[in-house]
Amino acid sequence: MFFQELASPFDSIARLNRLFNSVQDGREAEFPPINIWASEKNIVVVAEVPGIDPADIDLQICNQIVTLKTKRELDVPQEGQTFHRRERSQGQWSRSLELPYAVDADKVGASFTNGILKIEFARAAVDLPKKIAVHAS
Repeated sequence: MFFQELASPFDSIARLNRLFNSVQDGREAEFPPINIWASEKNIVVVAEVPGIDPADIDLQICNQIVTLKTKRELDVPQEGQTFHRRERSQGQWSRSLELPYAVDADKVGASFTNGILKIEFARAAVDLPKKIAVHAS
């Protein structure tokens, strides 16, 4: 192990750079970054997916688990060009998230604008809180 690190110091630097770049708010960053908002009646999920073709987005819901799968194709330099710097990642990604409550799978809307995927889920009627009247005897 020690010999490998000495034999390839640039690999160690690259690993260190990846470590520093991947840490966000004390935890490792994931792709795509996602925010989730919930109210009593709906959930909104927003994912940043720049450079992704909307046709390459696979979105599924099963019970309270939403799964987002996508891919970004490899950028290939034109003939006679070589990479000077390469920071954009490519490949396939998948994120599965548990939603805070059951949703109606027939009442889901998804839109894609400027690299932002917005998904809106309606809370399932059977999961809505119900007021229970208390009667004095």
